[in-house]
Amino acid sequence: MPKVAKPLTDYVVKTLKPAREQSGWKDVADGGCRGLILRLSPRGEKTWAVRMTVGGRREFHTLGAYPTVSLADARKRAGEYLSAARDGITAEAVDARTRALSLTLANAHSEYIETVGPSLRDTTRKLKQGMFSTHIEPVAGRRLIRNIRRADVVEVVGAVTAKGLPVQANRVFSEMMALLRWCEQKGYVDGVPSIRKKDMRNFGAAKEQARRRTLSDAEIKEVWEASENLGVLSRDLIRLLLLTGQRRDEVRLMTWEEMDLEQSLWTIPAARYKTGIDHAVPLSKPVVDILKARWSEGATGYVLRGRNDDKPFNGAASTLRRLREAMDKRPPFTLHDMRRTVRTGLSRLGVDDETAEMVIGHLPQGIVRVYNLHDRLEQRRKALEKWATLVGDLHKPRNNVIPMKASAG
Repeated sequence: MPKVAKPLTDYVVKTLKPAREQSGWKDVADGGCRGLILRLSPRGEKTWAVRMTVGGRREFHTLGAYPTVSLADARKRAGEYLSAARDGITAEAVDARTRALSLTLANAHSEYIETVGPSLRDTTRKLKQGMFSTHIEPVAGRRLIRNIRRADVVEVVGAVTAKGLPVQANRVFSEMMALLRWCEQKGYVDGVPSIRKKDMRNFGAAKEQARRRTLSDAEIKEVWEASENLGVLSRDLIRLLLLTGQRRDEVRLMTWEEMDLEQSLWTIPAARYKTGIDHAVPLSKPVVDILKARWSEGATGYVLRGRNDDKPFNGAASTLRRLREAMDKRPPFTLHDMRRTVRTGLSRLGVDDETAEMVIGHLPQGIVRVYNLHDRLEQRRKALEKWATLVGDLHKPRNNVIPMKASAG
């Protein structure tokens, strides 16, 4: 007849010590709660665990260390797990439900980023964090994840469109739904709200299409002149985008450590570049002039500093809005359209496609392994100098500027 374990007492648990010859963990069953065991290490450490059967499969689940988890707490939790196991519910699912009782949307997003972050590019992770902190957290960050419904998603998206950012509203919607689907996988919610991206158009989100918008010569001239009245930071951001053809955050987050003004070269490190490899950008004379005007002896950190010297300029959205207002008679455009304008302009100037693509950091498939930071560097330098000359000539009453038509966006 099998030996029946005696119920553990607080005194027994407290005074229990390992045997001298003990070399591994020893399991002591609690006769007062079926399945509950106290694990004792050779060093005297004590941990609670529970054995159970879920759906015909044996499971072992750790409850926590003693004395943080008391005997009474261990029995209570073991009872909950065993009760759920009879209904085919795992201990992990029980833990998720318990956590969800007090888990806010902000807490869930922090856990989400901590989990998926290592698999993301640094720029993607920062983009997700920035999108959440700017648009989602102020509206719904303190709400319990278990209470999030369709109306909460609509409210968040509506708040973004109310700022005049219909395209960003799509991005925010996608980020919020990705978070909710992850929470569903973790067992924090039983399901995600039934809502599709196209449903968001009823609340102001944009219907996105592949963009082909480029700026005409007249628009380039207007952008340059209008930027003069936006403030120094906004002006320099716009002009650097227009002259280099690089992405918004690549320019916004540029640092002095990346600059070699003597060689007129900007090297964007792989850690913050989309391709995951270093990217060299030759600097035309107008770009160098802008940078030298911002330079001070011993300068470090961000070139476009925000109000706080340790942080970058964070007013790109406001800059675009004010620029559009100044050019209200022109069709709407985005900051990325300037990048597309540079690429189109290089072709117009007779720059070969491979060089033009390398200028803006587009690499053909398969080239990454053999790409050299300085490949075609002189060709790229000449291409950007030609482009800078064209942009500069637009401010002069000359007749030898090749007209460029804007394509529909």
